[in-house]
Amino acid sequence: MSGISILSIIIPTGIVFLEAVIGFAIYKAAYKHKINKRLAEGRESDIKPMMSPVKFIIITMLCTALIWMILLSIFSAKMNKQKKDMILYPSVHFYREESLEDSLFAGYKFGDEIKGYDRFSKQYGDVKLEIYVTKNSFDVFPYILVASDYVGDEQEITVSEGVDYTFSHEKWGNDICPDSLVAIDIGGYKGKFKFTHNVYYSNDIEYLLNEEPDESYEFDFRIHESGSIECPQLGLTVDSWD
Repeated sequence: MSGISILSIIIPTGIVFLEAVIGFAIYKAAYKHKINKRLAEGRESDIKPMMSPVKFIIITMLCTALIWMILLSIFSAKMNKQKKDMILYPSVHFYREESLEDSLFAGYKFGDEIKGYDRFSKQYGDVKLEIYVTKNSFDVFPYILVASDYVGDEQEITVSEGVDYTFSHEKWGNDICPDSLVAIDIGGYKGKFKFTHNVYYSNDIEYLLNEEPDESYEFDFRIHESGSIECPQLGLTVDSWD
């Protein structure tokens, strides 16, 4: 956020400074032109006097300060809205081994039912996904849980999962572990986000960074104002307008 704060000061200051420089350059050229014209035509010329340089500088400084404050207030409002949005946007937690046992879902095994959640089982080739969606939109528990397992012949498997929403992206990778859970807590967020599950047939970091996933699955979620969840890939639809 510090980078945003610095930019919110530098950008409007630079714009106003540039405006002041350009304005003074135009004034100086016009002032010089009138002086030369008066000298060429003599005292009899009908030329209206210009504002003095001192007066022009004072007025320019006042206008510049006013414009700077307006621009700064706009940037500040935008920054505050972004801070508020970041608080509301989904957060992701990965539970496995010790962290799973210390969580609300201690004892979970792949495919288990979880009280308070609807379970959706999906299989894509050798990849099994268990996706849990809360039954209560006002629950304090995470709205969405995802567990995965691989039943194929590949020996080296890495899973990369991510959540994309509006202006931010969270992504992480792990060796596949069926007795683990990805928990998506939406906070107060209302809107769309995408959950992506990628499978790589390798544990090599260069392969993971430079190659496309061997398998990839996407789930488009939408949280309505009522708190209800929509996801066409899971057959969840909401027949109402927010």
